[in-house]
Amino acid sequence: MAAALERFLKSSTYLGEIPSGALLLNGNALYPWFIVVPHGDYTEWVDLPMELQQLLLTDINTLSAFLKGDDKVEKINVASIGNIVPQFHLHVLGRSSGDPAWPGPVWAHPDSKAYQEGEIEALKTRLRETLEGFVAA
Repeated sequence: MAAALERFLKSSTYLGEIPSGALLLNGNALYPWFIVVPHGDYTEWVDLPMELQQLLLTDINTLSAFLKGDDKVEKINVASIGNIVPQFHLHVLGRSSGDPAWPGPVWAHPDSKAYQEGEIEALKTRLRETLEGFVAA
């Protein structure tokens, strides 16, 4: 998993740990976009032990509720698209009709915006206050 995490960190920020694994934030601030990398070396959902699947499902629901608390988020997309990084991971992404890629996919959309100083720390604070089991980095 270390090599996979290294690959993710080229375009994401490590926020900390949740019960099912590492919680990352995609580096494009145009979209509220989390990536969950479960503990262990797995490539497919079906490879995950049932207990880890259940933890992951709970974490997905918790992150989705967190994103829905943002007035700008109209739709939550959850995807497991691991063609570039084979380590199993899930994207939990908030979408809105006003985002640059709407209604298309965000994966290859050219618009990007970096997070401003302090935004990631503020997000970690909100996560600590609302997500049970979140341990910030």
